[in-house]
Amino acid sequence: MTESNPSEAPIPTGRIERRPDGYTLVFERRFDFPAGHIWDVLTNGDKVAQWLGMLTPGWQLGKEYRLDMGNAEVTGTVLQMSPGLSLQFTWEDPLGDESVLDWQVLETPDGSLLQFRTHEESADFLTEGAAGWQGILDAFDDVASGREPARASMDQWQALRDAYAREFNVSPTMGQMDAAGVVFERWYDAAAGDVGRALDRAASEVGLGAEAAVEITDDDAGHARAVVRQPVNAEHGGHGGPNEAPALLAAWHVALDAAGDHLAGNPWHPSSRRLAALKEFYASSAGNA
Repeated sequence: MTESNPSEAPIPTGRIERRPDGYTLVFERRFDFPAGHIWDVLTNGDKVAQWLGMLTPGWQLGKEYRLDMGNAEVTGTVLQMSPGLSLQFTWEDPLGDESVLDWQVLETPDGSLLQFRTHEESADFLTEGAAGWQGILDAFDDVASGREPARASMDQWQALRDAYAREFNVSPTMGQMDAAGVVFERWYDAAAGDVGRALDRAASEVGLGAEAAVEITDDDAGHARAVVRQPVNAEHGGHGGPNEAPALLAAWHVALDAAGDHLAGNPWHPSSRRLAALKEFYASSAGNA
């Protein structure tokens, strides 16, 4: 992201579009440079390393790739590649979720246009992804212009995540740590009383105790907003130490997901694999905050 003053309100430059089968995250960036230059920034491995991560072996049609982003590793397969024009590949993140990313580079009368789209089946991590991709595209802009990419702070990223949530009426997903402990906010399309009962059931199923403070309120947009706060202590769950916070974040993340399934009338089954992946994800996020 290019915001350098943390007191400035962040402004989403992308948009979240609702589709019958999910959501599409869309960005468009205009450049004063020719399309060939933008294509080079998009596909040249040395330049990709500056704005996205270390790419191995490169974008090659039909081939798998590996991307080391420093705090996370992503894999996928290049599905389509028209040199100078378009690039499409799958994106499998550390949680095992897979998306399809589409890039288009177009000539314009005064330079070029870069279009980026990713299609998601659910709103899980959608606002977080929107804020993240805006920061990545800001870094792309810096590399294209010959500048050293700036790294956004966690506070800047979170403020932008919240701005996307408000503007596009999509619940945030990811929990965080503050001075008091674990904090989550989730929005549900249900009455506060129903959300409270669903969350009580889910917390019990996941094995969370009564240490948390849960506040659920109805808002003007027709949501019930649930805010969960729980202090982190060495006694919780028998963990303690540096693993305590990621374990608690992962457990509440699963419980909040389960509450959404209960409200929708969908079956929910505990997944130890999902819980372990979330714990690793939160541990990595904390280590790179």
